[in-house]
Amino acid sequence: MTRALALAAAMAALERASNKHPCWPTDPIHAAAIIAEEVGELQREALQITYEPEKSNPDRLREEALDVAAAALRFLISLDAYQFTPSHQHQQP
Repeated sequence: MTRALALAAAMAALERASNKHPCWPTDPIHAAAIIAEEVGELQREALQITYEPEKSNPDRLREEALDVAAAALRFLISLDAYQFTPSHQHQQP
């Protein structure tokens, strides 16, 4: 896949993700957690295609990579809207 095709695919994934889930967290911790969740799914596919190839294929791996790209782009797009407010904390016994 060329850079141009990869960028076009990432932009299409961004559009699909934004349409499917139009809301995005206002705090960077939850937004970053979404990226981490998508990275976990990409890692699972990479492991499966390598060690359990009957459970995955290059198309599924590509889709997970595009989901990561879309989430990272959404994070960047919202950077100026984040509220950097610490959460409440408690003492553990």
